[in-house]
Amino acid sequence: MNKVPMIVIGLGIIITLIGIIVLSNLGEDTIETLEDGVLYEGADGEMKITDRSNPDKETMGVYVHIESTYEGGGEGGYNERHGNYTWNLTKSDCNLIRTFTLTHNEEGTQVFIPRCNYIEDDGGSAQDDDWIVVGTLCTTTWNQTGDGCPDGTYTWDTGGEVIMVYDLDKLIEGIFGAVLGALGSFGACCCGIVILLIGIIMAFTMDDPETRYAGDNQDSNLFNQGTAEKGGVKASSGWDEKEDYIRKEETEEDEETKKEEPESNKREGEYNIPPPE
Repeated sequence: MNKVPMIVIGLGIIITLIGIIVLSNLGEDTIETLEDGVLYEGADGEMKITDRSNPDKETMGVYVHIESTYEGGGEGGYNERHGNYTWNLTKSDCNLIRTFTLTHNEEGTQVFIPRCNYIEDDGGSAQDDDWIVVGTLCTTTWNQTGDGCPDGTYTWDTGGEVIMVYDLDKLIEGIFGAVLGALGSFGACCCGIVILLIGIIMAFTMDDPETRYAGDNQDSNLFNQGTAEKGGVKASSGWDEKEDYIRKEETEEDEETKKEEPESNKREGEYNIPPPE
């Protein structure tokens, strides 16, 4: 079998398997990325913050959530009353979160910024719909309030209320990673299948070079054999006739030369004595 189709088929199988492997691991990788976005979950505990000391650095923000509902019973998404994706906290939740603090253990800096009204929440800033946004850390994305968070360990005081701190940058990273991974895996599978089909078609349509070479040699041998049986004798006999003709001419020339030479009775080494004066 021709080696080229086999190489193409093998390449198609490898690319397809790579796409399947990437696709199978996509769900786990996305979940891990989303879980990495959860910086803290609990009550009155410690959490570490890094790379948030510059308030002018553009980020999606770090959001604080509690398990509750917004005013009107919504949990995020499009708000028909506002005509956009903003929501207000209930009065009781607003009073609750105003008591929350997040303090740097060494410097004593308080970095939690509560938010009660017109909170932007499209419903995708937490792991599930049970969580609503009640504020941010370090800086706010809507008016750049806050001086940033120095790197270090911080302690929450929530009065026993369970909260979750989520890094939205990690969420966006997970979403984009999942989309790109899905496109890449599907693309690899499709490309691998196309290459595999091309290799199969080539396997049925391309000739085997060894078989073609053997056929050419067989035809050549038959041709040479026919030539030897038919034309080879003629060529040989023609050459022989030409050689006989050349020999005949040479013989005739020798005979004519002998005829032209006068006969002499002299022996070898003898010479004629000149006549006396």
